[in-house]
Amino acid sequence: MKNDAPITRTFVKDNDITTIVCPSCYSAKTTSVKQFRDQRLTLRVKCKCGHVFRVELEFRRQLRKNTELHGISKLHASTFGDGDVKIVNLSLGGVGLEVEGMHNIRIGHKGTISFTLDDHKRSVIMKDIIVRSVQGNSIGCEFVSDQAYEKDLGFYLRF
Repeated sequence: MKNDAPITRTFVKDNDITTIVCPSCYSAKTTSVKQFRDQRLTLRVKCKCGHVFRVELEFRRQLRKNTELHGISKLHASTFGDGDVKIVNLSLGGVGLEVEGMHNIRIGHKGTISFTLDDHKRSVIMKDIIVRSVQGNSIGCEFVSDQAYEKDLGFYLRF
């Protein structure tokens, strides 16, 4: 199998069940992937038609949209302070961002983020966040759930 073969992404339901669809014959198989929870990996799958392909399991509760937006974050308990960030992905439940330079951002830090969507209204979004993952300069944050639903954000993520 070629290493440059496209990767098929499949979303995993809350019960750790997913449906894998062969990109060649469109045959579908529903299976448990519980043993792969909390792992980021790509599986090699061989369909009954003989086609071999790669599948990336997506355990997120909501789809993320890749973005290139500018934002400003303020994280408490961090020397990062008020900082410019690049928002690389966005969902109704959180944001993925990149910071430049050295930082001491850690899982559990809380703060706020504000950014402007590149929609026709130039909607300004301000959210309270909590850091859920840190991998170098890539930071994953969850929006604090007690905030009201943002209709502008929801509409933006649909397209």
